[in-house]
Amino acid sequence: MWRSWHYMTNTGENLVIRPAFPADAADLVETLEEVSREGIYLLNDHAPRTAAEQEKIIRYLDWSRNLIAVALLDNRIVGGIGIFVGGMSPKCQTFCNLGIHLIKSARSKGIGTRLMTYGINWARERKYHKICLSVFSTNLRAIKLYQKMGFVIEGRRREQYYFMNQWVDEILMAKFLQE
Repeated sequence: MWRSWHYMTNTGENLVIRPAFPADAADLVETLEEVSREGIYLLNDHAPRTAAEQEKIIRYLDWSRNLIAVALLDNRIVGGIGIFVGGMSPKCQTFCNLGIHLIKSARSKGIGTRLMTYGINWARERKYHKICLSVFSTNLRAIKLYQKMGFVIEGRRREQYYFMNQWVDEILMAKFLQE
C-alpha cells in the first residue's frame, strides 16, 4: 500500500490523501453519488456501484498496478482518485487511466491539485509511460486543472454525449511521465 500525504488547505483545513481502505467504501460511494447527481461532471447520474461492490473492489484490487485513493478534509472523505492499468493485454501495461472527483463543498481549496499530484507521483513510481483521462468539453474547470498538471489534449470525440439540452464533446487528454 502506498503512503499518506498530509497538508493544510488554502482555507486552513487539514487534508489527508491516502489509499482507500475497505472501510472507506460507503463514504467513497456517497461522494461519487453526490458528484454524479450534479449531472455535469461524471458519465453516470448515480454512483456506478454500491458500497458493498466498492468494498470488494478496494479489498481485492491489484495495488501494484492500480490505485484508489481518498481525500479526507478534517477527517471526512470529500473525494477521490482512481488510477487503473490500461488493460489486461501486455500491450496495455505501459499506460494507466485516471478518474477524479470532489464534492462541491471541497472545491476551490487546492484539493484537486493535491489529488492529481498524488496520483501522478504514484504512477511515475510504477514506471507508467503515460496517464490518460477523458473529460466533458463543458468541464472547463477540470480541463484547466489537467493542463496545469501537464496534461495535453490528444483528441476530441465530437458530440459524444447529449445532456443539458446540448451535444457535448469528449476531450481525450494525457500526460507523459518519462522525462
